[in-house]
Amino acid sequence: MTPIAQALHGRGPLPAAADAGLRVMASAPLHGGELPGMVDQELADLIRPGLTSAQACVLAVASCPGVTDVLIAASSAPHWREAADAVAQPSLTAAKLREITGVLASP
Repeated sequence: MTPIAQALHGRGPLPAAADAGLRVMASAPLHGGELPGMVDQELADLIRPGLTSAQACVLAVASCPGVTDVLIAASSAPHWREAADAVAQPSLTAAKLREITGVLASP
């Protein structure tokens, strides 16, 4: 969540890339498949009710200020559809992203 938190404050590489007119492609938004196992349904519902953990993770990354594309590798057609459904969702607001980063930063 560090790049998202930085971007929400106008710092870090994502806003710098956007200011330079560069496209930012987020790669491995599920961190090799590990991230959805770390996101319980309560957190997924905070991100966007009704999404799976994997979809919530993809949506959070896709909503990050400065991210223009999300690169996803999927092992099956259902996984591709699940990812496509996630990025088709309206982006999360900056306020929602701040709320999520705040929850994740809590001890």
